[in-house]
Amino acid sequence: MKQDKKKQKKSTKSNSVLQKIIENIYALNSSKFFTGIVMLTLNLSSKYVTLGLSTSQEEYLKYTLGRQILVFAILWMGTRDIIVALLLTCVFMVFADYLFNDNSMYCIIPSKYSHKIKEQDDKKISSKEINDAIDLLKQARLQKQNQKQNQKSESNDLYIYKGLYKENFI
Repeated sequence: MKQDKKKQKKSTKSNSVLQKIIENIYALNSSKFFTGIVMLTLNLSSKYVTLGLSTSQEEYLKYTLGRQILVFAILWMGTRDIIVALLLTCVFMVFADYLFNDNSMYCIIPSKYSHKIKEQDDKKISSKEINDAIDLLKQARLQKQNQKQNQKSESNDLYIYKGLYKENFI
């Protein structure tokens, strides 16, 4: 009989702990402060440069938790529900890392599409693209030459102006 009471107390304690966790999650869901913190996290996670992190810190954020935190923040902003955002983040990670990743053994993308992507990477440069690039380089050369000539004429004008000034007033 004492054991039954102890079990009931333990289950009541665990239920009350779980209930408190759920209440805290609902409080966070409606908190404007949490919304502000998540918005800040969203902005900071998307741009590492402004944080002033060391290179190793940036790499750690990029390749471990950075993407998950960013996806969670985006989803939470859309749903305003922590649990739904966590579930959708997990689903996104499964899809992105396994089902739609052509380097994963669980990839469901047909191989004909991955071959098309590889073909696009190996694409030859056409003669039209070469000619367009040459024309662009010629235009850049002319523009640079014109800038040099303009600078020379401006310096000559200044030299003439100074010379005339000295001749007339000295």
